[in-house]
Amino acid sequence: MILNSVTVLFLQCLVWSVQAPGAIGNSNNHHKLSTSTGEQIPKEFYFSMDNSNTFKLNLQRKLLHFLENIQRNLTISTVFSTFQNDTPNAAKYMHRLQELSMFFYEASQSVENFSIESEKFFEIIKVTSNLLLLKLRQVPKAQPTHVKLLLTNYFSEMEFFHILLSEVVDEALEYTTTILQTIKKLFFSYANIQNDILNNWKLKIDLDCCKLYADFLHHHSARLFKCATADKLQIAFDMYSVTKINAKYIVKQLEFRIQRLLNCINFASFSIRCQFLNNAEGDFENLFNKLSELELYLNIKIKKSGISVTKMENTHDSVNRDLQLPTPNSFRQSCLLNNFPYNQMSKQLKECFYFFNSQLK
Repeated sequence: MILNSVTVLFLQCLVWSVQAPGAIGNSNNHHKLSTSTGEQIPKEFYFSMDNSNTFKLNLQRKLLHFLENIQRNLTISTVFSTFQNDTPNAAKYMHRLQELSMFFYEASQSVENFSIESEKFFEIIKVTSNLLLLKLRQVPKAQPTHVKLLLTNYFSEMEFFHILLSEVVDEALEYTTTILQTIKKLFFSYANIQNDILNNWKLKIDLDCCKLYADFLHHHSARLFKCATADKLQIAFDMYSVTKINAKYIVKQLEFRIQRLLNCINFASFSIRCQFLNNAEGDFENLFNKLSELELYLNIKIKKSGISVTKMENTHDSVNRDLQLPTPNSFRQSCLLNNFPYNQMSKQLKECFYFFNSQLK
């Protein structure tokens, strides 16, 4: 998982801030708590959420209308109508072919960017949940015994919720990053193959050969694109988006509970303001239900994609998850055919290259 040094440092600083000497039981600190603005969620959470969503939209825009564009550029293009050997039109056609490989390079990078930023956001979700859990340590220690017991129980309930939330987020993270990284490598490999053909095989610049190669490239580019993006990529998009929406709701609800607890303690009116502490399980019931809905949604999406998931019912005593992800190599092989492009080229097309490389994999 990508939990880089910046994120680690961010978490350490936040932990230090809530555990610093004098943070508990200090009259000055008590004043600070009582005047809290209620903003308990770090800005990094919202920044990472917006940033990852921006990269998702960039990737979707990059892939939009690809099939229509390749149809226009490689088959019904006016390039062929004026094509003549050794003319600027021939060079223009070769440039079109280079642009296609460049598209797959750029698409590969866009997938990589979204994968990295979504992974950072999923990690920040867990960091934020843990930070809010640590906020409970700001509660002054000078409390009646029965209040301390209620606080301990409330802390345990929130701690258990944090554990389950982290596991659900990890499940979404593992699936999306596996799929995105596989698609990234697939696009990059295909772009490399195109470049190797154009740069090393030396296509003969005549109309018949260029048309043959254009048809070949159009067919296999469209097939690979559909294979890589049709189902699993859309499911990864959906899982990211639904996890993002639910995570935002959950951390806002956790923030509300933390601030409410700090207020009820700081204003010294426990019997009126802190009734929710008498039923910690009931107070977290809505959040556990929301988490169960998210988990169910993720499982449905994973099963729809053909991935087997085995789970036991979540209880306070046992949590068991067994997530079986698709093998990246099997996904790659199903989209990039065996020994491509050698096995897929006709004899006539192979003769259109000056230096045909039969060893290209």
